[in-house]
Amino acid sequence: MSGTALILAGHGSHVSANTAGVVWGYVDRLRNWGVADEVAACFWKEAPAISQVLDTVEADDVVIVPVFTARGYFTSEVIPKELGIADGDRFRRDRRIQLTPPVGEHTRLQSIVERQLRATIERYDLSPDYTAAAIIGHGTRRNRQSRDTARHQARRIRDLNWLREVVDVYLDDEPNIPSVYQSTSAENIIALPYFLAEGSHVRIDVPRALGIADPDGVNRVNGRSVYYCEPVGADESICKVILELARATGLQFAAKKTSNKWSGFPSAGRRDLLQALESGTILRIGQVMADSKRVWHCDNDGDSEAIDSPQALRAYLREEPFRPLATSADLPKGWHVELAEPRDAHAVIETIYPGLIADWAANGRGRLRIEPLEDIGRRQSGMFKDIHRLPQNVVKMVLEKICGNCVRQPTWWQGVSRAGSQLPCRSACNLWLSAARQLGDAS
Repeated sequence: MSGTALILAGHGSHVSANTAGVVWGYVDRLRNWGVADEVAACFWKEAPAISQVLDTVEADDVVIVPVFTARGYFTSEVIPKELGIADGDRFRRDRRIQLTPPVGEHTRLQSIVERQLRATIERYDLSPDYTAAAIIGHGTRRNRQSRDTARHQARRIRDLNWLREVVDVYLDDEPNIPSVYQSTSAENIIALPYFLAEGSHVRIDVPRALGIADPDGVNRVNGRSVYYCEPVGADESICKVILELARATGLQFAAKKTSNKWSGFPSAGRRDLLQALESGTILRIGQVMADSKRVWHCDNDGDSEAIDSPQALRAYLREEPFRPLATSADLPKGWHVELAEPRDAHAVIETIYPGLIADWAANGRGRLRIEPLEDIGRRQSGMFKDIHRLPQNVVKMVLEKICGNCVRQPTWWQGVSRAGSQLPCRSACNLWLSAARQLGDAS
């Protein structure tokens, strides 16, 4: 297949749907704009994994845009390693892979920061002469570059000379967030989280560090009034930032708006799925049933809710309660999707189980590439380094805890899978690795 694929690489979360949710929101909009033949997302903590996403798309030209606020540990080390391009090789199986700078480095973010600060000033009728701004970054001691963008944003706002004080502080670095009360003296403080997603950091960790009880209201802390902004990623122009970064690679990514809500999905495995549906039989994938006209939950009983968009389906299945493992065997029931055409079944199942159909099809063809735990441990440089050295009793306990509640089979551990009858899992997921690391540390 020729064509282009645009992939957004995010962090994901085990505790909040919003962290990956903001990235999926960008993906939905970009698919609707028709900017590429395939538009996909991948994550460090959720599915599809960064290490596996290239096998879900078939385009010859692939551009990956890191949805991060800064160039740091994840964008400079983790993502290139997970994609297999850490050594500068930009070709994989005759496809050209291009990795852009992170979203947070784009100059358009400067106007977003300024606009949010001015909007807060106007909303609460604050005097700039009595107001300080705190640009709050994540930061990490593993890569000092991670502070550069937040520091640059603070410097730029400071140079405008319209607020009394402007400082940059960090969730996981110095100066830390509580230091804002010592480094500023203004009566009012506008706290602007330089994050893209309204996940657990933005809604829990940063407010806790600031000492505020209500992120949506006005808080009094240490005799000061604190006004908490939305993260910069909530701005609608972020998708334009993503496109500008992608187009800087030399590829066009021209918008061709489509009316089909299920278009622009990664296409690996679609032909195999359609071939299976063309036989006229009802196909079961995990807890999902599908034929050429409809997709539904295998345990629907009685009436079910008709869902007609990826956004609505994703919200129904993963947000309340949040399911960090998309393939966990607790898929909410009571829904169905009517198909305008049979090929849409692939997009619906891809929304439910991101990346699964590509592995299912590869397994059926005898082409599934398994990544043993030893290979993961050897390529990791962070907390999962040498994960394969965990005691076997720990590995088996986590297999039972995580894999025992998943519709996929741990092919990466078992080494075999009956083609066509099981859903393979070719590599231990981040949820499994995190649970294994935690249990290993405690043992």
